[in-house]
Amino acid sequence: MAETNDIREVLEHVHIIQTRLGELNGQLRRGPILLKNQAGRIQKTIEKLEKLKAEHRELLAEAKSREQEVIAHGQAIIRRKQQLQEAKTNKEYQALQIQIEADEATRDILDDEALDAIEKAERFALKLLPVEEELTKSQEVHGTTKSKFLSDRPHFEAEIADYSKQLQAEEAKIPIVFRAIYDRLVSSVGGENALAVVEDQKYCGGCKHQVPVNSLAHILAKKPVTCSSCARLLYVPADFQFDKG
Repeated sequence: MAETNDIREVLEHVHIIQTRLGELNGQLRRGPILLKNQAGRIQKTIEKLEKLKAEHRELLAEAKSREQEVIAHGQAIIRRKQQLQEAKTNKEYQALQIQIEADEATRDILDDEALDAIEKAERFALKLLPVEEELTKSQEVHGTTKSKFLSDRPHFEAEIADYSKQLQAEEAKIPIVFRAIYDRLVSSVGGENALAVVEDQKYCGGCKHQVPVNSLAHILAKKPVTCSSCARLLYVPADFQFDKG
């Protein structure tokens, strides 16, 4: 266990290690979270693309139906023209002629509608391209992110194991009176938030709350002091200069 005149250095070392461990664990946590978010965006893009494709298929089906109507009317006109040649009376001939003219007018209208339907389907198809590109890019980014995370994870885990051993050794040096407070804070707020250095000679490095002069005096007297605002266990830097004024 450390002597009281070493407590400042011990707390500083513990804080440095806890901060690094927090960073490393944060990187490990961020990897799966990032991958999950990317996968979610990919799924939404897939759903968007499938919806657009379904709409496009409906437009293509509509265009094909219009084309079939045009073909059917064209075939009907051919049959009526054959019947026209076989007409036995003038009345029958005139009736067929009128019907052919009507069918041709209808066919022209259907032909325009079919052309419009085809153009509409072709224009809509252009909407698929940017979404397909977005999906491809998102999948590539996700693949790159996953590869990098799987590559980096063993290094993070090894570094975490190393720092954890260092932390255990440094924590063993913390005096009992400090250790009880420290353990409680680690349990409640996490190791990286359990400690804070006094900055600019008078501010808590965690929450920037001003530390009272009497609290600074207690810290220098090797007594445990926690921030009245964020409850972190405070210590002073090596170059700290006490100014009672």
